[in-house]
Amino acid sequence: MTGSRNKALPATRLRTADLLTEAWRSIARTPWRSMLTAVGTLLSAAAFVATLGISGTINQQVSATFDLRRATTVTVEAGNGQRAGVETDSFLPEWAEPQRLDHARMLSGVTAAGVRLGIDGHTIARGPNTFDTAEPVPLIALDDGALAAMDPRVVLGRSFDAGHQQRGDHVIMLAAGTAERLRVARTGVAVYVGGRAYTVTGIYDDVARGPDALAAALVPLSLAPELAVEGAQLPQAVVATLPGAAAQVGAQIALALQPNAPETLAVVAPPDPKTLRQEVEGGVTQLSLLVSVIALVVGAVSIGNAAMAGIAQRTGEIGLRQALGARRRDIFAQLLGETTALGLLGGAAGAGVGILVTVAVSLSNRWQPILDLRLAVAAVAAGALAGALAGFWPALTATRIPPAQALNR
Repeated sequence: MTGSRNKALPATRLRTADLLTEAWRSIARTPWRSMLTAVGTLLSAAAFVATLGISGTINQQVSATFDLRRATTVTVEAGNGQRAGVETDSFLPEWAEPQRLDHARMLSGVTAAGVRLGIDGHTIARGPNTFDTAEPVPLIALDDGALAAMDPRVVLGRSFDAGHQQRGDHVIMLAAGTAERLRVARTGVAVYVGGRAYTVTGIYDDVARGPDALAAALVPLSLAPELAVEGAQLPQAVVATLPGAAAQVGAQIALALQPNAPETLAVVAPPDPKTLRQEVEGGVTQLSLLVSVIALVVGAVSIGNAAMAGIAQRTGEIGLRQALGARRRDIFAQLLGETTALGLLGGAAGAGVGILVTVAVSLSNRWQPILDLRLAVAAVAAGALAGALAGFWPALTATRIPPAQALNR
């Protein structure tokens, strides 16, 4: 009998179902404290999902904006820096003649192409007399292809066309500011350039390409010989392209216009902003990931502090369990399971909150929300992992307390 009394109690084994039951009962016994403990993980998971969701949405908006704003203009001019002499018979270099421009229009991605010629040194007057109101206005002589490429937004009247070009009609289009200064409020009236009447066919207030036209007036290219004697600039081909095609067209157009000596032409094609777009998207994503990781660390720390405080209050319970035969590994597993469950619940709730925040922010800004459900799954997993890591050391510390010492606390 004496020997049997001195035998130690056999160590009990905690099954997985019992472990889950005990962990849940421990959490449900103090719901408010458990809720406050999980708040840190909830906020961290919500910040993780919302930050990455919003950043993904912003990246999509950045991509769409770059696609809309991507440069679609290619310009070509002589590369030797010499002014082209304007003659009555032929005032355009060979590469700018109509048949060469037809070759340029056949390039893939080209929507319009033509030639323009800037002409300085003229004034536009409201009447033929010297005392009439006159404004020094640069002229731009251009063909119908260049007019289509520049695409002026006509607010009154209409653009001149190929018929005006072929007939050499003395017509003119005025920028809105120039028309206002000349007090021209309708089309069909005449203004005078160099003492000769030009009929106003249209008034425009914006252009898609060639912003210098906003401070100038447009005339048919066929009138350039009589207007440009000494004030002619270099002839320039202006080409409109589809979004994303400017770089490709820029690499091919010199050969199309001057196949014998393409190196004599200076081509200006804006670079595709794909690299810049990727850098912007990468920067936003990296910043979002950094903020999310910091939030998860804060959540893990909050669970760890709460777990440490909770275990300190349960020291007597832990000592009693050990005295009744509970193994240290089982106590460790239960305590670790509690913090993991808290992290899992906080992560799940936070993922839902993060999705709602992403949708709300996107809709309030009229954006298309970009949601990756893998982020929500990752947030739940990260919450559980944060809970496990946060509870590891407190649980390990609790198992090292001798039962007699634990019962005396």
